[in-house]
Amino acid sequence: MSSHKNIIAEVNASGIKRSLILAGGGARLAYQAGVIMALEEEGLSFSHFDGTSGGIFNTAMLSSGIEAKDMATRWRKVNVMHFSSLLPFKSYFSKKTFAAFGDADGMINKVYPTLGIDVAKMNANISIDATFNVCNFSKKTVEVLSNRNVTLQHLVAGMSLPIFMPAIEINGDWYTDAVWIKDANITEAIKRNMKEIWLVWAIGNSHEFLNGTFNQYVHMIEISANGGLLLELEQIEKLNSEKPSAEKTILHVIKPEFPLPLDPDLMFNKINADELINRGYADAKSYLQRKTDLGVAPDYKASMMNEPGSVLVFRSLFSGIIDWKNKQTDFSLNVNFNFRSVHHETVLRAFASVSFENSEYRISTYNNQIMISQTEQILTFECDFVFEDQIQHLQCQLDLISQYDLLLGMEFKKARCTITGKNLPKPISAMLKQNAWIRIKNVPFIHVSSSSGWFGKWKEKFRILKEVYRK
Repeated sequence: MSSHKNIIAEVNASGIKRSLILAGGGARLAYQAGVIMALEEEGLSFSHFDGTSGGIFNTAMLSSGIEAKDMATRWRKVNVMHFSSLLPFKSYFSKKTFAAFGDADGMINKVYPTLGIDVAKMNANISIDATFNVCNFSKKTVEVLSNRNVTLQHLVAGMSLPIFMPAIEINGDWYTDAVWIKDANITEAIKRNMKEIWLVWAIGNSHEFLNGTFNQYVHMIEISANGGLLLELEQIEKLNSEKPSAEKTILHVIKPEFPLPLDPDLMFNKINADELINRGYADAKSYLQRKTDLGVAPDYKASMMNEPGSVLVFRSLFSGIIDWKNKQTDFSLNVNFNFRSVHHETVLRAFASVSFENSEYRISTYNNQIMISQTEQILTFECDFVFEDQIQHLQCQLDLISQYDLLLGMEFKKARCTITGKNLPKPISAMLKQNAWIRIKNVPFIHVSSSSGWFGKWKEKFRILKEVYRK
């Protein structure tokens, strides 16, 4: 866990050759920044990086020289409303001139600078082998560009999803997002004879087909992306069948346990970059703890996720002073609770980050667990995090007073917290508080995501809360 580790392998370095495939997933791919932090923390380095669709963001950041530890900090600063900007007003009222709902001006002028994406630095960077995938619509093919020759136009086109952003004309051909053909170009890793292929997959892949125009547009993306991935995985399986065991390509896949919320939830602040980063970090840590040397089978199960069910989401921000190694230190805990009802069973999840000394650098947690004592009406949240190159364990207890208090912004005023670690002479105990303004401000974002209508979501909200509070 030392700070000298770098996710980018040195040129001509010996050791296992790995490729990191950063697939698409829209504006939600702050998730990948959390994954990349966990991979680097594990000591893994990669000889090749590949980005498609939204995965281009993070591939471009790495190619621009942004270090893994800084990627999450930059993602947290992004204003999600800048991912798209409006076209001329009159274009929305003509069937002939309508090109898309928005253009890339906000992304170019706001998002890229915030993320540190710099095409000149990418082109000049000889320490990384990175590839970017763009759909050449005119030829109906995927074109692969390296960080040495990719242009700003290609980066924009690679994330120009039809209807939402217009296609880009480059040298007489029209270019757009490659997701309809493939959302992860594993072929580029195979060409480089990589021993290990690490795929970060964020496109949903669950069982149920939902009604609704937007849901079915997303389903079309899921069909194309997952269908294209299966063809790529079949290629790995075929090549492996012709190789001795020692030479087979190993596939590792890091993905969410449940499908990530969609971009509109991000735009309306029902989910934020902090939670996405924390999810990615926790999911990567979980995979790293249970992975085997054989990786995962290159088949349809590789990208499958659990059924999402109905999920009640709310967030809390606790802060206070702790006695950290005999020094009074500001400490904060930002936690997002996910209480799911899947096949009438309640599944409790939480994703969190902590901060010392009010630093803008937040530390994601892993091994997150929630336990509820119905007899004492106490919710206990436990997690691990890495600080000062040491693993620390955090336990917080919150009183469960009333589900109505939660909906009115009166619940979770205090958290009784204890931090333990091998480098600490004794446990550190503190009472963290969540002030009234934060609790009230978060009330509008207590919501249920499900396939039910408005009334059905309200019923689900109270049904899940009743299960949690048992009152």
